[in-house]
Amino acid sequence: RHRVGAAMQSVTDFVSNRPKTTGLYTLFAISCIAIYRSLQAKETGQYDYVLTLSAGLQALAFALLVCDTRSQVAEGLSEKTLTAFLIAHVARLSTTFWGEGYVPEDNTGDVYLYQGLETSGVVLLAYKMLNLKTLRTIHDVGQGLERWHTLIGMVAVAVGLAFFTKSTGHNDYFADLSWMFSVWLEAFALFPQVLLLSKTSHLDESAVHFAGVTLAASLSFAAFWWKNAMDRYSEFMKEGYHGFLFGIVCAGAIRVGLCAYYFYLFTRNTKEFKGLTGKGEYELCAQQDEEL
Repeated sequence: RHRVGAAMQSVTDFVSNRPKTTGLYTLFAISCIAIYRSLQAKETGQYDYVLTLSAGLQALAFALLVCDTRSQVAEGLSEKTLTAFLIAHVARLSTTFWGEGYVPEDNTGDVYLYQGLETSGVVLLAYKMLNLKTLRTIHDVGQGLERWHTLIGMVAVAVGLAFFTKSTGHNDYFADLSWMFSVWLEAFALFPQVLLLSKTSHLDESAVHFAGVTLAASLSFAAFWWKNAMDRYSEFMKEGYHGFLFGIVCAGAIRVGLCAYYFYLFTRNTKEFKGLTGKGEYELCAQQDEEL
């Protein structure tokens, strides 16, 4: 009874202290249940809802990042990672506008759900980046910790890998290249974030929701393509998609690995920082804002 009471008290405290976070999670859960109950998939796309789920989870992660970070300057958050996510999402979104090759094959396509989720992700990212850049410039925080050559290198490598691992199944060279580029760049997106966390222990602890939900989105995406790779291995080999099969499996593994390592670093640094100061980073920033 004591454990149940403590758990109930923890839930009550979370709801009262984090109403925006609770609202976002509740809305997402209700939406998932409603969509799944009405889902009608084609035989060739019976598991495509997992891709929609992955896109929804990533959009939720960006929404949590926008609404739930308690520190205005969000110390410990990499601007280069957000830029990489933005480029990847714009590239993937562009492939859905002139064809149905990269849209889930179910009835959610009738209401453009997948495109809507990707678009919301782009808008949320753009807003967060603009807000973050402005506030960090005003407060002179986080300047000079990151270098553009890391992002430029990631983009260059993603383009090269996309060229060698893209599929040709949709008979659209640019769409196939853009989609595979988005997959590779999103796989590398958290690399600047990992580098940043290895240099600083200052971070906004409330961004743990972004870290956790981003990991869930990565696992969903990887699980979908790993299952497809196993189920359709012979078909892929017969049609000569050796490069695509290798690329999509490796990109999924890299994305999950970086997300898991980021989540580990985030939780470790949060515990170490709170152990040294006795308070969360958002509390320190709140005091600094009051002094200013």
